Amino acid sequence: MFGKSSTAFEVQVRREGRWVIEASFFEEASALSCARVQMTSGGVEEVKVFKHRSLAGLSLETLVFHKTVPVVKDKPMLLGGTAEGAPVCTGPDGLYSFESRVVINRLLRAFLDKFRITPTELLHSFTYLRKLDEQGILLGAALQAVARHHADLHGFAVPARARELRGFTDVVMTRARDFQAERKRLPAFDPKDLPATSRAIELAVGEARHDAVFLGQLTHHLADRNSLGGKLDLLLDLIDDDSEPRHLALIDGVMADTLGSADVVKDLLGAQPNLAMGLCVLADHILGRDPDPKGEPASALLARVGDLIVHGRTPCCRAVLVDRIRHALNGAQPLDRRDPKKEALLADHLATHLRDGQGRMLGGPDSEKALARRLIRHRQTILREQGMHDIADRLSGR
Repeated sequence: MFGKSSTAFEVQVRREGRWVIEASFFEEASALSCARVQMTSGGVEEVKVFKHRSLAGLSLETLVFHKTVPVVKDKPMLLGGTAEGAPVCTGPDGLYSFESRVVINRLLRAFLDKFRITPTELLHSFTYLRKLDEQGILLGAALQAVARHHADLHGFAVPARARELRGFTDVVMTRARDFQAERKRLPAFDPKDLPATSRAIELAVGEARHDAVFLGQLTHHLADRNSLGGKLDLLLDLIDDDSEPRHLALIDGVMADTLGSADVVKDLLGAQPNLAMGLCVLADHILGRDPDPKGEPASALLARVGDLIVHGRTPCCRAVLVDRIRHALNGAQPLDRRDPKKEALLADHLATHLRDGQGRMLGGPDSEKALARRLIRHRQTILREQGMHDIADRLSGR
C-alpha cells in the first residue's frame, strides 16, 4: 500500500575536527564492524553509524552507533643525553652543521625515534619542527641544556643564551615553512642523476642556496622509507664510484645522522654475543679488516658503510661510529653481561682490535682511559667479593 522501503547504513568518522563519510552498507552488521575498525585507526577522534530508511517518499535517519575514541596522552619525552660537544652557534646556520646535528641526535633521541627521522629531516621539515615545538617542554629543555653547556665552557649567561638559541630555532622553523610552500615549484630530486638535480637547483635558486634545497629535496625522497635503516639503505644507493664530492659530503652527513641511533647500529651489527664482540666487529669494519669467519655476521649495510669509510669517502660516518665505540667504553655495561668475570680478558682482546696498523686506538686517549677504568672497576669488584673493601676503595684514587 505504501510502496517498497529501502535501508542503508552510513559510517561517518571525525578526523582533526572534520566529519567525513567513510563508507555505506546495506547490512547493519557490516556497518558496525567498519565503525569498530575505524576506532582503531590513527587520527580518528569519533565514529557514528546512521541508519537511513526511505518509505513512501520519506527519509528517516536514526543514529544507531556513536563512540568517541579515548584520548591517550603520551608520556612527556625526556632528553636522551647531554649537550656535550655542542658548538657555539653564532646564527641559525650553525644549527645545520654536522657537529650540531650530532648533539640534536643525542638530545632529541626520543622524538627522532618516535617519528623515525634524522636531524637533517627535522631541520628541513616544517611539519616535524612544528610537532617538536608543540612538545613544548622537550625543545625548551634541549635549548636549556645547550645554554648551560655553553655557560660552563664559555661563560655565557644561561637565560640570555637560551633566548638567543630559541631565536635561531624560530628562524630555522620559518625557513622550513617557506621551503614547504616553495618545494613543489622547485626541481624534483632525481636519485638516478644527482648532477642534473644539482644543475637544476642552482639554476632555480642560485649556488648559495644549493645545499639547503638539495638536502630539503633529499629528505622528501627519504620519506618513502619508514625506518632509519631503510633510509640508510636508500642513501647508500645514491653513492657510486663517480659521485661528485659535494654530493658525497651531503649524503655522508645524512648517513651519519642515521648512525646516531643506537637501534640502527645494533641492527647493523647483528646478533653479536656480547658488547665486546660487537665493538670488535664495528672496529673491524671501520679499519677495513676482514671479519672473523667464526663470529656472528654483521649486516651487509655495515659492510657497505665500512668500505666507504676505509676509502675515506664518509668521514662523518666514521666520526659517529668511533664516538659510538667511545661512548660504549665509557658506559657501565659489562663487556659480557652473562659473564662479568671475563671483563679483563675481553678488555685486552678489545684493546687489540681497536688499534689500527700503526698502533693508534680508535677514539684516542679517551678510549685508552675508558678501558683502564673498566679494569680498575673489575679489580675492585673482585677485591670486594673477597672482603678487601679498603684496598678496593684505594684503587679509585689511582
